[in-house]
Amino acid sequence: MTVHHPGAMPGREQSDGIRRTWWIIAAAAVVVLLACLFGVRFAVGGSGAVDTPSGLTTSVDEAVVKAAWTGVSGADRYQLVRDDSVVVYDGAATTYVDDQAATGKHRYTVRAVSDDVVSASSTASETTVGSSWGAYTTFVRQFPELLPQTPDLSGWKSIECYWMLSGFKGETGAAVDGSGNALSRARIACDGPDVAVSVAWLDSKSATDAIFVNASKRPGIEAVKWRFGTGYFDGAEHVMHLRPDNHENVWIGIGANGATKDQLLEFANGIPLD
Repeated sequence: MTVHHPGAMPGREQSDGIRRTWWIIAAAAVVVLLACLFGVRFAVGGSGAVDTPSGLTTSVDEAVVKAAWTGVSGADRYQLVRDDSVVVYDGAATTYVDDQAATGKHRYTVRAVSDDVVSASSTASETTVGSSWGAYTTFVRQFPELLPQTPDLSGWKSIECYWMLSGFKGETGAAVDGSGNALSRARIACDGPDVAVSVAWLDSKSATDAIFVNASKRPGIEAVKWRFGTGYFDGAEHVMHLRPDNHENVWIGIGANGATKDQLLEFANGIPLD
């Protein structure tokens, strides 16, 4: 009878080989997992990243969002993120004004960047934006006491305002699409219980000059002086065209049914432009 040593048994050798193979596979998997974990940790705020910014606060002022946060040591810059997707600011400051947020509720977070390594995101701050004048907010802000700073508010003398789509004489022309001669960037019209007000943001000094030259040529027009500059009274339309000295490239129109020159001058001199 032939006796086989246990270590030389074919079945045992095969079993040991299978176990060794599984150990090798398991060890390799652990190495890969550790490498992945280290890489993720490094990318989202672990080794090599600065601390996460803290103290993020947001508030709404005149339909824009004001954000501020506490900086961290070692940060090259900060990224302010709106709604987890839009980087609205990337720079070294710890405050920012976001004037592009649409009406509605928004969520903001901030993260620090050092040597292109980004920290984890801060605790979110949520705020709600009301209605806005949008791209023309900068223009409306020139008149904080005259014009309502958001469309759903009222302004001086309880006026309520909206954007005008009609152009000045010289802009409209005979063609369907206008004369091709742009004089104004934007116009806003307001109605109130006592007086109607229109304000235009004109394209240039030459455009502003053209607007007032056209006004001066109307029948029965009278030149006037008011508290902030010069203008013209149109008695036929009961309207006054005003050019303020303290606001460049601006036309203001005021009117009231049946108003006299003296009555409109009184309104003009009461316009809050200081």
